[in-house]
Amino acid sequence: ETGRNFLPAMIANHVGGIAGYASVLFLVAIEHHAGDMEVFPDPGPDETRDEYYRRQIRGTRNFLRSESFDSRIERFLEEEVPFDNRPDFRVFYGGLDTHVEHHLFPDLPPNRQREIAPQVKEIALRHGLPYYETPIGETASTLFKAVTGLSIPVGEFEKSRPLSLLRRPAALTRRLKAGLSYRTLPEAPYLEKTRWYGVPVRVISTQRLAKGSALLIRLEKPSGWDEVCWEPGAFLSLRVDVGRDALIRQYSLLHDSEGSDTMDICVKHVEGGRVSNLLNDVEPGSYLTVLKPPVSSGGLAVAEVPSGALFIAGGVGITPILSQLRALVRSGNGEGAVLLYFNHDSDSVLFEREIRELAAAGGISAHVFTGCRPTPELIASLVGHVDRETFVCAPQGLVDAVRGYMADMGQAPERFHTESFAAPLLDRPVDDGRRYTVTFSRTHRSVEIDGATTLLEAANRVGIRVPTGCRSGLCRACVTHKIRGVTSAEADGTETDRITVCDSLAFSDIELDL
Repeated sequence: ETGRNFLPAMIANHVGGIAGYASVLFLVAIEHHAGDMEVFPDPGPDETRDEYYRRQIRGTRNFLRSESFDSRIERFLEEEVPFDNRPDFRVFYGGLDTHVEHHLFPDLPPNRQREIAPQVKEIALRHGLPYYETPIGETASTLFKAVTGLSIPVGEFEKSRPLSLLRRPAALTRRLKAGLSYRTLPEAPYLEKTRWYGVPVRVISTQRLAKGSALLIRLEKPSGWDEVCWEPGAFLSLRVDVGRDALIRQYSLLHDSEGSDTMDICVKHVEGGRVSNLLNDVEPGSYLTVLKPPVSSGGLAVAEVPSGALFIAGGVGITPILSQLRALVRSGNGEGAVLLYFNHDSDSVLFEREIRELAAAGGISAHVFTGCRPTPELIASLVGHVDRETFVCAPQGLVDAVRGYMADMGQAPERFHTESFAAPLLDRPVDDGRRYTVTFSRTHRSVEIDGATTLLEAANRVGIRVPTGCRSGLCRACVTHKIRGVTSAEADGTETDRITVCDSLAFSDIELDL
C-alpha cells in the first residue's frame, strides 16, 4: 500500500511546497507593496529611532479576520482535534493579523502582539500616523492591483511624470527586456535588497599605471544601482578597516554615470599611506566597501562642463579632470578648452595617451609638463584670457599658488573651482575655561570637554568609533543625529539635527545618538 501511494504522496508534497512558497510571496507582496503602502529608500546609518518606528508603521499592514475563514477553521478543529482546550483558531493566522506589531516588537510572540494591538493603533492614530488594516478576504484583488502596478516599467523617479521615460529609450528598452526575461528567484530576496550605505562592491579588474606607482580599479555597480547617476567630477567614498580603525577615503571617479556602467577610480601609492597601500594590493574578484553612492557636490562636480574651460591638474589630480574632459568631448564642446597637467617626472604621468586622444578629438589644447610648476608667465602664454571657468585639482600648495596667479591676472573668484579631501586646519578657539558635557545616548557614555575639542575626539575618548574620512565635513561619513545642544557652528541661531562630528565644536552641553 505504501508503494502504491508513494508517487501521489511525492506529487502532493511537491505541490504543497510550491503552494506554500507562492503563498508566502503573495502575502509579503501585499503586506508591504500593495494599496497605500509606502516604500522607502535605505535610510542610512543615521536614521533615528523615531524615524525607524514611523517607517515601520507607514510601510506595513495587518489583515483583519474573515468570518468565513474562521468558520472553516473552527469546523476543521472540531473534526480533527478531538480534545478539550483546543488552541485559539487565530493561531492559523500566524502573525498576519499582527504584522504591524511584529515590525515594532519582533521579540514578542503573536498572542502577546494581539494583546497590545489596540494600544499600538491608538498611539499611531493619535500621532497622525496611518494604521493599515485589510480584510483577509480582499487579498486577491489587492494582490492583482499590486502586481499590475509593479509590472509597469515606471520607477520611483518617474511616478509623477511617467511619460518622461519615453525620452530615455535605452532605459525603457532595458526595463522591458528585464521584465520579459525569466529569472529564478533568489533564495532570500529580502536579504538581497538594494543597499545604499556600507555596500560591498566587487573589483572587476585592475591595471598598473605610471610604472606601477598607481592602480586603476574598476568597480562593479552594486545590485539596484542601475539608475544611480553622478556628474563629471564626482567622487566615491571607500571604507577600509585598518586594525580597529574604520578609515574613510575619497576617490574621484574617472567617468560620469553617462559615460560608464562601472565605477572607476585611480589610487596612487603614497609612502606610508595607511589606505592607499592596501588598495594598491587589491585583486580582481575581491570586494571593497563603498560608504554611499557617488557624491556630485563639491567644487569640481558639474552637471554640464562649460565650453572653453581651463583645467589644471597635478599628479593623480588628473582623475576628476579626466572625467570632465571625457564629458566635454562627448558633448562636442571641447573646442577652446585648455589643459595644463603637471607631474614630477615622466614616470608619474597618468593617462597621457588618452589625454592626447581626447585633445585631438575635441579640439582641446593639452599640455603635459614634468619637473616644473605653473607660473603666471606660463599660464598667460598658454591660456591667454582668464575670463573662463577654471577647474583645478592638485596638491594644496599648487592649488593655492594657481589661485593667487589667477586672481592677480583678474579672474573673478567665483570662476575658480577646486576641492580638497585633505583636512584643513580647524579654527579652534582659545580655552576660556568653560566645560561642556557630551552625552552619547545609545552607548550610555559621557565625557567632559572644552570648547576646542571636536565631538569626534570626544567620542574617541570614551571608546566610540565613528567612521570618518576627510575630517573637514566634506565627505559626510561621520554625520550623526544631534538630540540636543548647540555647536559652535550653530551659535548664530541656525540649528540642525544632523551634524558632522569631525569638525563640530561644543557651544553647550551636547547629546548625540551614538
